Amino acid sequence: MNIYINITKRIISVLSSLCLFVMCFCMLSCDDKLSELPSQSKVDGTLVVDEPSALVALRGFYYSYAMCGEDYNGTKTTKCTKQYEVRPADFAGTIIYTYGAYQLETHNPSSLALANAWQSLYTIVNAANCVIKQIDDAPDDVFSGNKKAQFLGEARCMRAYANYNVMKYYAYYWDINSPYGIIVRDEPCTVTNLPAKRNSVKETYDHILADLDYAIANAPETNDKCFANKWVAMGLKARVLMMRGQGNDYAEAASLTKDIIEKGPYTLEENVIDVFHTKGLNSSEAMFGVQPKSGQVDVYEGWIMHSYPSDAPQYLVTDNLLALFKDDPRKDKIFHVTQKTSYVFDEAGNMNIVVSQVYGVNKHLVPGTWAASAIEENQIHMRLTEMYLLRAEALVRQNQLDEARRLLKAVLSHAGYTDFSMVDNAQSQHDMLQQVFNEYLRNLFAESGREMDIMMRYPKDIVLAFNPAYADDKFNVFPLPVEEFQYNNMLTHADQNPGYESEQKSIPVVRYVSVCVCL
Repeated sequence: MNIYINITKRIISVLSSLCLFVMCFCMLSCDDKLSELPSQSKVDGTLVVDEPSALVALRGFYYSYAMCGEDYNGTKTTKCTKQYEVRPADFAGTIIYTYGAYQLETHNPSSLALANAWQSLYTIVNAANCVIKQIDDAPDDVFSGNKKAQFLGEARCMRAYANYNVMKYYAYYWDINSPYGIIVRDEPCTVTNLPAKRNSVKETYDHILADLDYAIANAPETNDKCFANKWVAMGLKARVLMMRGQGNDYAEAASLTKDIIEKGPYTLEENVIDVFHTKGLNSSEAMFGVQPKSGQVDVYEGWIMHSYPSDAPQYLVTDNLLALFKDDPRKDKIFHVTQKTSYVFDEAGNMNIVVSQVYGVNKHLVPGTWAASAIEENQIHMRLTEMYLLRAEALVRQNQLDEARRLLKAVLSHAGYTDFSMVDNAQSQHDMLQQVFNEYLRNLFAESGREMDIMMRYPKDIVLAFNPAYADDKFNVFPLPVEEFQYNNMLTHADQNPGYESEQKSIPVVRYVSVCVCL
């Protein structure tokens, strides 16, 4: 279903619609990830009337979170690769588009790519709000035991996840005193609440953390790995606290990750490459991810991130990331050497063909394979290795270096390292942060957006040594799309992120409404 509604023809119908729960019928279990969409695209009335219908509504939200739709071959699949894997990696500087830098387009407030990314994220936020309201309004006596609270805990964890992603792209999340937070929407959109003010960064953090505290207290302790649970909520809270970095945040993040490591149902893989090349979400360290229809293999993700054996990949590994993999045991398993053909014109206008050696990404695909030879397509959004690294970083920031060193060595040993001298030689807090930073990028690049998080919260000299573009604070935050100012009359030009325009400067074109749309 195309959620982008043409403003010039259909804005009235969008504003008069209440929640349209198409996604509530799209997913019943992790074993049937991408069911066919129903023929009826609008459902009126109350959808959640008992426990089974609440489960349907909740599972439908994950369909929205995965941004499911048809790929270029007409096959139904997850389409969130760009949003959750490619864009953060591109911005952080670990991978780069073969034909140019995506960030140049996205940092234009008038770009269609920016409007689409904004609406994709807010559609997910609103889908979560619809599910939460439906379940919350249902009578308590139609649920068994504490199922209602569990469902709400799961849904609020995922709303926090969605808002966290909005904050990561569009808010000044590194400045707790900034007025430039997200637009916090905590109820389904209607014609009356569609216009909304922008919240401060503090208000944004408070809303996200309140959802996560509820989820930690109420979400199920075990769940299918393509759905949230208590441990995922704890891991996400640790991420959020590390981003905020105020008061007792580092100590609390260290405590949360310690509990996940020691008490959670996850263990590190003996060989971290197995997570991607052979096991996927079946890995013992996978905590949460996105998974399509059973048996579907490498359709959209493979097309975006990798290449057919005879073709050039769409995304290349940057030289800066390659430098971190010097003598790394994983290098030949997650990168592949290929050729890039460029057409260069000299001053006389003559075209010259230049063939250069470049590296593509094989992290999500077994080298030399494609499609049926790969494991089932899935994307891991949280795994235990990250919890080790988050805890190590949190401890280093509290100057507890010995335990941080042990955690980092454990991660490196599962990546094939036997020489840990670079960790042992890091005796200062700053040098240990550098070592954790390096392994964040090596272990988690192009996976779940972790690169983009750490580029802002790490010491500036470490970040700039890897990607000098971050010298400009504007590079770290997208502008709000101009459409949001055109159709949300609660915003003024002062609400735009500094350094960007809030007005359309180019010739007006037909666009899609970028404010909240109910599904």
